[in-house]
Amino acid sequence: MKPTASTAGPSTTGSGAWKSSAVSMRTDKVTSADVIKIDPGHGRGPSHGIAAEMEAAGATPINMPASTPTEGMFDESDEPGTGKLRRARGVAVSPDGKIYVADLTKARLQVYDLEGAYLYQFPTNAPGLGHPSKEPSDVSIGKDGHLWVFLKGYPTSPDSVVHVGREGHLKANFDLPDVPRGVTRGMAVDSRNNHVFVTWSSGYRGGVQAFGSDGKLLWDAGPRMSTPMNVAVDGKGNIFVSDFKTNFIYTYSEAGQYVMKFGGPGWSGGGLNHPRGICVDRSRSGRILVVDSRNRRVVKYTSQGTYVHHIALPPGTYARGVAVGPGGPLVVTAGDAIIVFTSY
Repeated sequence: MKPTASTAGPSTTGSGAWKSSAVSMRTDKVTSADVIKIDPGHGRGPSHGIAAEMEAAGATPINMPASTPTEGMFDESDEPGTGKLRRARGVAVSPDGKIYVADLTKARLQVYDLEGAYLYQFPTNAPGLGHPSKEPSDVSIGKDGHLWVFLKGYPTSPDSVVHVGREGHLKANFDLPDVPRGVTRGMAVDSRNNHVFVTWSSGYRGGVQAFGSDGKLLWDAGPRMSTPMNVAVDGKGNIFVSDFKTNFIYTYSEAGQYVMKFGGPGWSGGGLNHPRGICVDRSRSGRILVVDSRNRRVVKYTSQGTYVHHIALPPGTYARGVAVGPGGPLVVTAGDAIIVFTSY
């Protein structure tokens, strides 16, 4: 669906905006992972032309500081070896501030700290997460801080979900039932009860399925959507699904009942152009953050789908996954790079 220039969202009646000049940056060699520190306060160093841009819903322009006083971006595509990303997809941030990245070219999760330092592969004792022929595509943190990993088996074998304890021990795994496949699938886990939500789509029809921690199918919502790609769940069990083709975010209840949709085609405000990764932050209000891939930004909505503002991504970035860490860092995956915004 071709986006229009109009804004979108269930409660957005207009928009005002301001845009800063290009942010000055300084580059420090903090770790071997080539961390680029962007600090607008120092005003020195080469400019990469990254605009700190925000649009706020409402009729009156709002003058406010850029959402991010500092940003970190580490790109690891230059050298081969452990910790070098190639096709990063899903991302999750643990309560202790570790970034877990699912990369389709790696047999295990890649783990970094919030400064960009590569730490280790996870789990250390299970190459391929018990399925050497499958590719890690998404990751989520469930109850008690345990990790859940979606493994892509397409086209030769079933897709699987693996449950891994914090110490790296494989606790459980199950194959997903046969559904139409062909595009990227997303996974999210409810941290209250370890219910697992997985999207599926093929041929412009798709849905989302819910499973118990034992792999039992709880419900299947679809095919209302066209190309559902990623999924998130909030602290109340509400499920949010990004539809890559229709440019809407679909909301479902804990029981799998359709509730509403928001977003829609657009280039600014609450509109979206091929949304991908989606997450819910840890605030009491549960704000929703969506990777707006073709518009090169992350869009922030209220829990009811009202546009709040957006965070501009570096020029040329084609982002995939998004997660929020403890204390507020926003983490975005973009192929061979991870971008960390210390606030948003």
